Amino acid sequence: MYKDWQKKLHPDLVHSKSESEKEYAAEQSARVIDAYKTLRNSLSRAIYLMKLRGVHVDEEQTVSDPELLAEIMELRESVEEAPDSQALKHIQHEVQEKLKQWSERFAGALKKQDTEEALNVIRRMTYYKRANEEIVKRL
Repeated sequence: MYKDWQKKLHPDLVHSKSESEKEYAAEQSARVIDAYKTLRNSLSRAIYLMKLRGVHVDEEQTVSDPELLAEIMELRESVEEAPDSQALKHIQHEVQEKLKQWSERFAGALKKQDTEEALNVIRRMTYYKRANEEIVKRL
């Protein structure tokens, strides 16, 4: 659907239209791009779905689960001590698997309409997303 909308709104297709139609097409194209980026990423999609339900997500809220915090600390140490890009890619794969698992758990919480669990999952996903960003910086 993304590609279909982008084709319909592409500047080359509206070049013969009025200025207001060109502006409208540019605005809508930007909205389609933003929507695609939001829905493509599991964390931003989860936050958006909560927003649709009227629930504010504070991405800066910390998690007090000692097990998760210990895991994240170990993960960061592994990233810092990784000898090469192959080791980093292996760690990144593990982080992406964790994100996938937590995304599935979010879907389950959403299905059960368990807002508190959904928020807890989003907080966890935030930690893994940040860890992944650290890995990308090192690659």
